[in-house]
Amino acid sequence: MPEELSYSDLLAERDAYKAEIAALKQDRVNRQAKNSVFLNLFTRKEYQLQLYKELFPLDTTITEDDLEMITLENVLTIHPYNDLGLLARGKLIVLTEAQSTWSVNIIFRLADYYFDSAMSYLTMKKADLYGSVKVDIPDVEAFVIYTGRKKIDCDEISLNKEFFGGDPAKPEFKAHIIHGNYKGGIIEEYMAFCRIWDGKVLTAATPEEKQRAVAETIEECIEKGYLAGYLNAHRMEVEKIMITTLSPEYIRMAAQRTERIKEDISLLRFMEIPEDQIKAIIIRRYGLSETYAQNFLDDDSKPEESTPEAV
Repeated sequence: MPEELSYSDLLAERDAYKAEIAALKQDRVNRQAKNSVFLNLFTRKEYQLQLYKELFPLDTTITEDDLEMITLENVLTIHPYNDLGLLARGKLIVLTEAQSTWSVNIIFRLADYYFDSAMSYLTMKKADLYGSVKVDIPDVEAFVIYTGRKKIDCDEISLNKEFFGGDPAKPEFKAHIIHGNYKGGIIEEYMAFCRIWDGKVLTAATPEEKQRAVAETIEECIEKGYLAGYLNAHRMEVEKIMITTLSPEYIRMAAQRTERIKEDISLLRFMEIPEDQIKAIIIRRYGLSETYAQNFLDDDSKPEESTPEAV
C-alpha cells in the first residue's frame, strides 16, 4: 500500500507543482519577449520612462526607480501578444499593440490583461485573496497603440458602449487609442518604425529581398531619427527579432550570412589584420553600415549566441 502523505507533504507537492508551471510560463514569456521589438524596446527602463512621460506629461517628477514591470516577472497567464504592464506610483498602466488589423474586440484583450496584471500585482504584494479584508488594487490606465493604416475615427474605446449600448447597469472598461498621425516622442518613432518595416517586407518576394528589407528598415529609421539610439545600440539583437517574423527559408539564409561574416572576422584576426581594416573589409564585402559592422566586431568577441529558430 502506498504511504499516505501528510498535509504538509501535500502542500509542499502543490507548491512544487505551482513553481514548475510558473517556470514554464516564464520561459514561454521570455522567449516571446525576445521575438517582439515592442517588448524588447519598452521593457528597457530608459524607454519605459520616455513612454510614461509621453503618456502622462503632467507627472514631471517620475523617475526610472518609480517604474516597475508587472508583465514579465509576475505573469500568471500566457499571452501570445505584445502586451505590457507597468506599475508607476500605485497606478497600473496596461499597454497593448494592435498591428496590421483593427477590431473593437481588442477591448476584451485589454480587460483580460488588466485583470491578469492586477492578479500579478496582488500576488507580488502577497495579498490574502481569501481573507475577510478587501484587497487594494491599483488604478488602471489602458492604451492601445495601433500601427496599421486603417483610419480610426475615435481616440477611446469603451467596452460598455461597443457591446452593451451604453447600459449603465453593464460593466465598463475603457482604453485610449493611439493611432494615425499621432505626434510625440518615442511612440511616434515606434509607429514609424512599424510602418516602414511593413511597407518593405510586404513588397519583398524573395528571401534575398526580405534580407534587404530588414537592413533597409533599420538603416532608414536610423537615418530619419526613428528609435535611432535604440537601433544603434541593439542592432544585432533587433535584427534577430525581426527575422523570426519571416519565413524559415529566410532565417536559414540570414543565419548562414551571419556565420560567413563571423568566419571572415575570425580569419582576418588570425591573419593579424588591424581591426579598422577588418571593419572596412566586411563593410565592402557585405554592404554593411559602419555602425552595423562595428556591432559584428563587438558581438564576435562575446560568447556565441544560438541562432533564432523558425516559429
